Amino acid sequence: MKKQWMIWVGMVIGMMNPFWAQEENPMEPTAKLGSLKLSDGSSYYGEIELGQLSGIGTQFYPDGTWRTGHFQDNKYLADFIAKPPWHMVGLDFMLDREYEMETFAMDLKILNEVPDSLQLYIAPFGTGKINGTQYYGGIQTQCGGYYSVIKGENSGRFIRLGRAMIFSRWGTRTASAFKKADGGVCESSGYEDDFVSVRNRLDWSKGTYTLTLRKTNETVVIDSVLHTYVAMEVYDHKKKQTFYGGSIAFPGTTLTLSQRNYIFFELYGKRVNVNELPSLKFVCENYKVNGQAVDFTFAAAMYDKAYPIYADAHYRDGKFSIELGKPCAKPLMEGEGIYYQIFLPE
Repeated sequence: MKKQWMIWVGMVIGMMNPFWAQEENPMEPTAKLGSLKLSDGSSYYGEIELGQLSGIGTQFYPDGTWRTGHFQDNKYLADFIAKPPWHMVGLDFMLDREYEMETFAMDLKILNEVPDSLQLYIAPFGTGKINGTQYYGGIQTQCGGYYSVIKGENSGRFIRLGRAMIFSRWGTRTASAFKKADGGVCESSGYEDDFVSVRNRLDWSKGTYTLTLRKTNETVVIDSVLHTYVAMEVYDHKKKQTFYGGSIAFPGTTLTLSQRNYIFFELYGKRVNVNELPSLKFVCENYKVNGQAVDFTFAAAMYDKAYPIYADAHYRDGKFSIELGKPCAKPLMEGEGIYYQIFLPE
């Protein structure tokens, strides 16, 4: 029904050409995502103004190479330097319902070696809610934090961990809201609204990892409300070993996992020239709640309009396949601040 409605709306809009329609101001044209064939045999995918290459885009050459950057009036101006944080792709999905949660787990397959120089945040638990409290978690190539939090503020020197797992929640700054792992670090900050976070070293590389959020039997009272700690664990299939990242407290003793969830892949910390990014592939699959496979009722991919489209995502039967580091030229729909593709419902 939704698909039929969208087709109908598109037909109606296409037929609308009222005589009073205003001609676009050529001095301040609106950029639209599109593709063009060029006289030198190359093609272009990106922002177009008044029928010309103007904005952020990629020019593809017949020999299989490309260049991505800023264009104006069919001329290449400069390489695109991505300012972090850059969510290269976000994946929005909905479970078939909310769940009373004991565990929430998924498998992450890393199909290439990721260089240490690329500050990449892979967040299979990219954003969700437990009892209405927002969290996210995953792994990073470069991570760190502090040994303690005192009166809601980070204490002491910053400790670099290198490759690590990270688990964060919003709505508090208190040290009571988390428990570090042995050798792990923490953070309490307000630069992304109030949040607390635990991090611990994880020497991850190419391979398969099962990430799990696990309800514990430990509780704590925060602001007169009883909270329950949820632990983040990562099982390394190659090493056949489980690693503990720390625990975060969520309000309540019965924990409800939100129906809507996200995955994201983010470059952070360092500015990068997109033409020099490595090509990387990942799979996120096998989502389970309380040990049982769950169905998705909605799934979509989102790309930030302020950046080139340098990721490609596919979805089939509960499996997300993601490729980063190469320009993508597939048709996308346009929303406020994003381009997107809907996988489910079809």
